[in-house]
Amino acid sequence: MATLNDIDLPGRVVQVARALFVARGYRGISMREIAEAVGASKAALYYHFGDKEALFLAVLTADLRDLGRLVMAASEAGRDTRERVRGIAVSILSLPPDRRAIIRLASQEMAQLSVEAQQAFYRLYRELFITPVTRVLIDGMAHGELKQANPTQLTWILLGMMYPFLYPAHSAELGDPLQVADLMVEVFFYGAGMR
Repeated sequence: MATLNDIDLPGRVVQVARALFVARGYRGISMREIAEAVGASKAALYYHFGDKEALFLAVLTADLRDLGRLVMAASEAGRDTRERVRGIAVSILSLPPDRRAIIRLASQEMAQLSVEAQQAFYRLYRELFITPVTRVLIDGMAHGELKQANPTQLTWILLGMMYPFLYPAHSAELGDPLQVADLMVEVFFYGAGMR
C-alpha cells in the first residue's frame, strides 16, 4: 500500500533536485546524492525519472510551466504594453532566488544534455516563455506604443536586462523587485540617457 510520501515522491525529488542543481550545477551532483537528500533510494529515483537528464528536465519543465503561467497572467493583466512588460518583469524578479536561477541554470547547463533533450526543452521554452513575451512586444508595435523593430531582438534585449538578476548571489543587490522592474521598464521604453 502506498504511503503519502510514496505518492508525493516525484514532487519532493523535483524540489530537492532543484536546490541541488542550482547550488552545484548539473555535473556537480549525482543521483545518489539527490536520493540521499530526498531520503529515498536511488532505485526509487530511477523508477520515477529514468536518469539524471530526465530528472533535470523535469525540474526545468516544472519551473518553466510555472514561469509560463506567470508571464501569461502578467501579459494579459496590463492595460497597455508598458504595464504588461512591467508585469512580466515584476513576476520574474519577485520569484525566490532559486526559482529565478532556474532560467540561468537552463541556459548554462543545456550543453550537458542530449540533442533530443535540448530540442525538447527549447521548444517548450519558446512556447511557454519567449513567444508570449514577443507577442506583448508585437502588440505594442501594432498599437504604436513601441517603435517598429525586430520583435525577436526586442524580446532578447528585454530578457537580457533581467539576466543578471537570475543569479542567487545577486539577490542582495536586487533590492526591491518592484523598484528594479520600474527602472528596467523605464530604461527599456525610454533609455537611460537624460531627456
